Amino acid sequence: MINEVKKYVLNKFKSSRPMMILIGSTFLFIFILNVTKTEPELLVLEEKIWPVSAVKAEYQDVQPTLNLFGEVISSRRSDLRAFVGGQVVEVGSNFKEGAIVEEGELLLVIDDFEYANAVVEEEAKFEIMKRDFERAEELFSQGSISEQFRDNALLEKTRQELVLSEVKKDLRDTRLYAPYDGVINDVLASLGKQVSTFNDKIGEIIDVKNLEVKFSISKAQYGRLLEDENSIIGRSIDVRWAVGQKDLLFSADISRIGAEIKSNTGGVNVFASINFPDNEVTPLRPGAFVRLGMPDKSYQSVIVIPDSALYEDSYVYLIRDGRLAKHMVKIHGYDKTNVLITPSEEATITNDDMIITNQLREAGEGVKVEVI
Repeated sequence: MINEVKKYVLNKFKSSRPMMILIGSTFLFIFILNVTKTEPELLVLEEKIWPVSAVKAEYQDVQPTLNLFGEVISSRRSDLRAFVGGQVVEVGSNFKEGAIVEEGELLLVIDDFEYANAVVEEEAKFEIMKRDFERAEELFSQGSISEQFRDNALLEKTRQELVLSEVKKDLRDTRLYAPYDGVINDVLASLGKQVSTFNDKIGEIIDVKNLEVKFSISKAQYGRLLEDENSIIGRSIDVRWAVGQKDLLFSADISRIGAEIKSNTGGVNVFASINFPDNEVTPLRPGAFVRLGMPDKSYQSVIVIPDSALYEDSYVYLIRDGRLAKHMVKIHGYDKTNVLITPSEEATITNDDMIITNQLREAGEGVKVEVI
């Protein structure tokens, strides 16, 4: 019986030996892996450094320039009309469009034949009336005629004197002269043309020595300028006129302000007298459109930054220890593409603080940056 048990166990051991070898090999393989394995390396990501441009903060007093547009106008321009009717028998050498004339220069002559004859006729009548009055005066002094008879003679003489003055004026008015220095424009009369009294415009004269520039400023701009002084009369402005390849520069002084605020634009018209050196003939003409530079309100102790440095019209980013720091600001005004700011009450910006000037999409508190 014992021998049979031994025999049975021995047979079982022989039949299971391959399985035991497999299990042992597996445990041995696992043991070797555990002994020889290496720890995995940790992946460390470096913090991104964003390149930015920046300017140093600097408190300064600034007076920006308002960039405006205006139109040149003449302070004087007049229609030229004949005071008497008749045929044009002579035209002045400078009575043509664009010609420069001087005050008193002859422009045009109307046939004076009838007017000269009228003067001769009325002068003869006046001489008769004059002698009649002198005779009446002598007779009155002798007591030969009444005072009323003498007074009637005086009245007739005075009436004829007025008639004579009128026909003499008509004779003078056959010659048309330039009323002031200027440029002739819109000529409508020519040699041989028949003109009628007052009805026919024969030309126009424009004073180009007394030019103004007319422009408009908004109600807000006007109010801002008045914060500096009670009136803007006398304030100097620059006038630039681009003609061809040239950019001509003139100076002007504000001379008057429009009488009302325009309801359609909310602006006010401003007029500035353009300054020219004495006796200089300027190429500038009425109707020219010009660019203007006018000093704006003065600002004290503000920081000037490019508009690209301003985020959402309310804050900027400073660089502190290589990282962004958000600071709220107050906008005071603008100068071309620059913004005039000061820090808000809870923020602090000092001279030489670096303010980034580019719009960084990744900008935020604590973002690491480098100035390039």
